[in-house]
Amino acid sequence: MVNPFTVQAKISVIQQDVLRPLYTLEPGSEEKSHAWLLVETGRAISRHQHYIEELCASRLVSAAFKIVKLLGGAEQLTEEDYRRFTSYVNDGGIRAMVKMLLSVNKEKTFVEELERLPADVRENASRMLKKSSDLHSDFITGYLRESFGSVVNSPPKILDNFDQSQVFINNLAELAAARMNRAG
Repeated sequence: MVNPFTVQAKISVIQQDVLRPLYTLEPGSEEKSHAWLLVETGRAISRHQHYIEELCASRLVSAAFKIVKLLGGAEQLTEEDYRRFTSYVNDGGIRAMVKMLLSVNKEKTFVEELERLPADVRENASRMLKKSSDLHSDFITGYLRESFGSVVNSPPKILDNFDQSQVFINNLAELAAARMNRAG
């Protein structure tokens, strides 16, 4: 059960853990490839998978999202976006994402895992990934400003990781759309 008094602190810990591989500089991180940093990101998500799934299944979180929307918050997220994401998570999407991130051939694994998900999740995959790309861009831009004073002052390796991550997410969106076009 989601504890409303600890949820914000837990989400903050999850964000820091998931962002660490790609968006912080640690000794030796500059030599690691983007693909390897995605593996480390997948491991971080895996450590928090149960809690993420619990949040997405929570009626409390759903009600909180609706209240935030009613009060004019979360401008970029629609109720449809929220439904798509929670459906994705609740139908095994986090497990599939972790498997893909840990894979050597991420695109091949993405397509294989996508085929295992329910039809409604497959149909929404491209739109959800496009929205994820937009949200990732906005969130990381804000994170870089907060961490480094501005995006341009961010270390080159972190900017490169950001650019490569955007390309990666957009490529997955295109793969999902292509799969749906072939299937439909």
